[in-house]
Amino acid sequence: MKKSVCLKKERTSRSMLGSMLLALCTLLILPTVYFGWGPLLTTALTVGLCCLAELAFCLVSRKPVSLSDPSILVTGLVIALLMPVGVPYWVPAIAALFAVWVARGPFGGTGHNPFNPAAAGVAFVTICWPQRVFAYAAPVGWLPQWLGHSALIPASSPAAVLKDHLKPDIVPFEMLWGKFPGPVGATAMLIIGACGLYLILRRAANWEAPLFFLLVAAGIAAAAPRIACSPLTSVKYELMSGSLLFCAVFMMTDPVTAPRTSIGRCLYGAFGGAVIMAFRHFSTYEQGACFAVLACNAIAPLLDRAVLRARAWGGKRIET
Repeated sequence: MKKSVCLKKERTSRSMLGSMLLALCTLLILPTVYFGWGPLLTTALTVGLCCLAELAFCLVSRKPVSLSDPSILVTGLVIALLMPVGVPYWVPAIAALFAVWVARGPFGGTGHNPFNPAAAGVAFVTICWPQRVFAYAAPVGWLPQWLGHSALIPASSPAAVLKDHLKPDIVPFEMLWGKFPGPVGATAMLIIGACGLYLILRRAANWEAPLFFLLVAAGIAAAAPRIACSPLTSVKYELMSGSLLFCAVFMMTDPVTAPRTSIGRCLYGAFGGAVIMAFRHFSTYEQGACFAVLACNAIAPLLDRAVLRARAWGGKRIET
């Protein structure tokens, strides 16, 4: 009986990761239309390096190698989607190696890492080479790969413009379909929102963390706009710029690093929304969604323990 329960959980986990992979791959369609094969090559690099790094770590540490674990593919995809289109290939490569060898492998691999590996990898290269990570290009149309990065037109992202306390010169339609400078997979807000709804309906992601993440971020954006505009306009630009929505959908919902209790996930999301807006107001970087995710990961166990103790003290049945 115990074995059948474990098998059922394993199938459920693989099904959730399969849905996540499908949603992440969907985000590669528009960048390929806008920029050509570059985003696909970066994705192939990060996914391949993550797999090779996982294999090497297992061989060195003498752990069994699992060829059927799709979580490492998710890590590689997330890293690639958070990179700019013209980034030198060594930057996402280092992020992938850091994610596996520092944030994932030493803690026991799948299901044991306290921090989101992709967030850790992207945060590491952001600290080391911010000028590379934030070097965005305008989506001017499909470019043949032989033209290389020289054909890309450098442009400031809406997040950078907001950081300078200026209003981005972008219409809502462009923001919905990702026709503006930013991370490869984090600009098409309509597609990201549809992917989030798909993952929630498929029960591949929880709804509490991303909802409270967005609600708190929107509340702070409305109460403390960084530009001279109405509260609604401030909310629109804050939620649709940078990688805020992407991280809410694909990283705050990580079942390994998020709290196990429903109330814990609500608090987790609210804390993340407050942290990311604090980064936007006070940090030197134009965006810090990955840093907010890591900060949330750090307090996830504390939130679960606090919720469980409160329910035990109140004599209520514990629900996860």
